[in-house]
Order: sequence, then C-alpha cells, then structure tokens
Amino acid sequence: MTVYGVRVRVHPLFLVALAAALYGHAGGTFLLLFTLVILHELGHVAVARWLGYEVETIALLPFGGVAELRTGQLGFKPRDETLIAMGGPLVNLLLMLTALAIHLAGVIDERDAMVFATMNLTLFFFNLLPGLPLDGGRIARAGMAPSRGYYDATKGVLRMSFLLSATLMVLGSLSLLLGFADDGLLLLGVFLLVSAYTSARQTRYDVLRFLDSKRRERVTSPQPLTTLIVAGDTPIGDVARRLGPGAYHLIRVRPAIPVSVPSAQGDRAGQQGFVIDEDCLLAAIFEGGMWVQPVSELATICV
Repeated sequence: MTVYGVRVRVHPLFLVALAAALYGHAGGTFLLLFTLVILHELGHVAVARWLGYEVETIALLPFGGVAELRTGQLGFKPRDETLIAMGGPLVNLLLMLTALAIHLAGVIDERDAMVFATMNLTLFFFNLLPGLPLDGGRIARAGMAPSRGYYDATKGVLRMSFLLSATLMVLGSLSLLLGFADDGLLLLGVFLLVSAYTSARQTRYDVLRFLDSKRRERVTSPQPLTTLIVAGDTPIGDVARRLGPGAYHLIRVRPAIPVSVPSAQGDRAGQQGFVIDEDCLLAAIFEGGMWVQPVSELATICV
C-alpha cells in the first residue's frame, strides 16, 4: 500500500491489535485508530520532506508508526530528528483541537467529538513518552547525543524504554486484577517492550549507520569542536561509540604504557601520546576494517 508516495508496511503487532479489535467487536474504533496513525505518520513525512529527506517506508505500529528515511539520508542531526519526531504528535494535537472546534460549531455531537479528541490525545501523549521507538524517545536521544555520544544516548533511552514498558505492564495487570475491563495499559506495555527489544538488538547496526552518515556528511557551516581523551589501549570501536552528532571530534590518545618505558617498536608518538581527528578514526573503521584494535595503532597512520 502506498500513501502520499510512501510505501506503507504493516508491523505484525498491528495485525495482532487488529485481530483483538475484531474479536472484541471494535472494528470501527480500530479503523478510526488506523486512520489517525496514518495521519500521524504523514506528519513525520511532511516535516522530513520539508527538511529535504526522502522517506522510503512507513511502518505501522499499534499506537503509532516509524517513518524510515532512505539510506544515506538518515537524519542523524539533533535538530532534524527533533523536528521530524514532533511532526506526528503535532498532527494529533491539531486533529484534537479541530474536533473540539467543529463540535463547538454544532457540526458533530459531544460524544463523537470526545471519542475523536480522546484518541488523538492518547496518541499524542503516548508517542511523547521518552522511550524508543516512540517520538519522545527520539527527541530525548537527540537532546543527549551531542554531549553523550550517539551510542550512549541510544542505550540510555532504551533503558528508559524498558522501565516504561515494565511500569505500563504492572499498572495494566493491576487494573485487570481490580476488575477494570480496559487492558489498554497492558497492551501498551507489551508493545513498548517488544519494540524496545527490537531496537536494542539493532543498536550496533544503527551506530554503524550513524558513523557512516557522519563520515559522508558534507559540512556547510562551522561546527563546534569536541575533544575526547582516551587511553591508548582503548578499542577503536569504543572510541567511535563516543562520537556524537553536530560536532567535529579530536581524540587525544594517552599512552597505554608509562612514558618512561620504551616502546617495543621505538614509537615516540605511542610513548608520549598523540592527537587524531574523527576523519582518520572513521577511515580506519570503514576503509581499514579496524574496530577491535587499540587506538594506539593509529599513531603511525593518523599522525
């Protein structure tokens, strides 16, 4: 299925939610939710295209979705990721306000207006929770990545995702035990748990995509300069994980052995420490296949 020129892919969890809705004779409500999720995702698409990105697919999830940008245009820029993430919830907020305005104008009755407004408000707040792959998680990562690095920011938000999923499942289970028929909180918790687990499994791949995007990035304006200090025996991959978006990095490598001890190869740079830039570090990874080697090996390559 194609909407607004973008291929729509249905996540298996969405089909599970559809089956549950049909079983509970709530097909009409689910159809409305389906429409709102599509509009939510088109909000992401509109902002992404406005920023100059090409959107390849939309993956529909039970309570939202993920707009997937074309490879090479991944949007690993904090400002862009934040704006794209905000596009979906803002659509739901506008739809809610529109429904209330139409009700006040006497076009629709209060019950229909409240159902429509409540569903949009639920999508708005749920998607702004600070957990991946939700929009709030993307905004949180965009805020933390420049100072903590893309990898650490992603892992931090994923930890919040698992905590949120556990909280929602506990609250949902308690509500069912207390006799409430609504199992929405439990389903939301399960959905977030599965999504966070999937995101965690592909973190390494996402980091490599981020690093490749950073390597290929064409800088058109001055960037802040960030200095990282690492020990010479630190694996190159661990150093790369500390790189963040929106800045150019210099890596000051301290000697892995005391300077008074001569190097086996007589390497003066290795004894005294040296400085490399992120270009050489990324070239060593993507062109030299160096990931687990100690960063001290770059003394003769980058200096």
